[in-house]
Amino acid sequence: MFFTCKQVSNHLSKEDYDKLPPLQKASLKFHVWWCPICGAYNKQVMKMYDMTRVFRGKTEEQLETDSSEAPKLSDDARKRFEEAMNQAKNDPEAS
Repeated sequence: MFFTCKQVSNHLSKEDYDKLPPLQKASLKFHVWWCPICGAYNKQVMKMYDMTRVFRGKTEEQLETDSSEAPKLSDDARKRFEEAMNQAKNDPEAS
């Protein structure tokens, strides 16, 4: 199956690139690699999707860990954050 430029753009703009079956994803990548018209732009879009997916995975991994190296708010920072959220909730004009 070969994609047209319009189909490639549609798949990438709908953010369903990651949901494509492996053969269709390979065909889409081949089209982007081969096509001089849409290749440069869509290569960047695909690269951004890939980087975002990796970043999202690493972020979720860090948030789910109990490691002492995982980023955490200090008790003082957490208290100030909660106070600011409560104040904003009670007085929407203040923000």
